[in-house]
Amino acid sequence: MKFFCLAVAVTLSLGLAGCATIAGTSAKGLEVPIEKAAMKFASDVKQGGYKVVDTAELKKWLDENKKMTVISTLPVNDDKALGVIPGALNGAMPKTEKELTEADKLILLKAVGADKNADIVVYCGFLACRRSHIGAKTLVENGYQNVYRYPGGIAAWSESGFPLVK
Repeated sequence: MKFFCLAVAVTLSLGLAGCATIAGTSAKGLEVPIEKAAMKFASDVKQGGYKVVDTAELKKWLDENKKMTVISTLPVNDDKALGVIPGALNGAMPKTEKELTEADKLILLKAVGADKNADIVVYCGFLACRRSHIGAKTLVENGYQNVYRYPGGIAAWSESGFPLVK
């Protein structure tokens, strides 16, 4: 028992010491922009009323052929240049909510279809990109019940080495 307690104490000490480095989350040591993006993301999720899904879970869902609609909220030209997550449809959203038009909303609603209980995953470029928030929030406001925002977007998907379709 003493050995177990000692092992736990050593492990915790080493783990906490690792948190004391000043390198931060960013490889370049720029923690403030990451913190700002994380705080905005948390606020957006609360305000938007949608769920979130991370890269590993989304990949698992796709590998399992889970029935869902995946929407890229990037401009069509970006989708063509960068590629999309396999099976993704385009529902381009503007960069800001102030720029959102009724035409934008109609394009998104047409892309997801009429089933308000369907699982829908919305993504854009990266965590700080708000296009996916605007899309997810719009869907929730229009009565869709199972809306997920994939915050890592195309950047996290690519970084993970997962396939893109051009």
